Amino acid sequence: MNMMSYRMVGCLIGLMLLSSGCATNHGTRIDNIPMYGQPKLERPEFLKKADEDFIKQASGGFGSREAASKAWHAQAEKFMSEGNVDYAMRRYNQSWLLNPNNYQPYWGFARVVAEQDKLDDAIEFLEKAKRLCDDNFQKVALVADAGTIYSYKADSIAKDNLNERVRYFTLANQNFIESTTLDPKYSDSWLRWSQSLFREGKYAEAWEKLKKARSFGAKESDIYLKKLEGKMPEPK
Repeated sequence: MNMMSYRMVGCLIGLMLLSSGCATNHGTRIDNIPMYGQPKLERPEFLKKADEDFIKQASGGFGSREAASKAWHAQAEKFMSEGNVDYAMRRYNQSWLLNPNNYQPYWGFARVVAEQDKLDDAIEFLEKAKRLCDDNFQKVALVADAGTIYSYKADSIAKDNLNERVRYFTLANQNFIESTTLDPKYSDSWLRWSQSLFREGKYAEAWEKLKKARSFGAKESDIYLKKLEGKMPEPK
């Protein structure tokens, strides 16, 4: 893409941020809400027009809506890595607007709302991302993320509600099985599975998965290691 196209797209980003920065009744910027709050929040006509202009110019600059969606997702990931969650959400929204069938923005939405402890919403977005994901390389990490969120959801449920805890831990385990089946050498999946099994109270299995993670180069934190050792010494 030539310099003129970059400038054109940059101007449209500014226009989009300006036009979509309205606040809801709760004072939250509409572009800081996944999918701009749709379908629950009706999109005003002037923002629909801004959306159309943005889609036209951005897709023209990158050659297609699909390519532009991936580019905006990449920007979102950059902001997310810097801890700028608000700007990340705005780019995830633009990525979604450009291509609602791209799994990436839904994954991004899940990451943001999980940080806000909205675990049910995170699960919903992750399941949507999984259904749309057509990239098995990326799906390994995506499914591991789903397993992690299901595990946190299970751990958030009162211990006397055993059936619900078991249900969510079972879903967590199913996702970790899928992730490690897709790529048996992806150490992060084994490590997160170990941590999930620790939350579940299955300490022997947690050690087993931790050793598997180590065999593929993972390094657990000292905090997690001490917690696990406190529950059960490392098997020899």
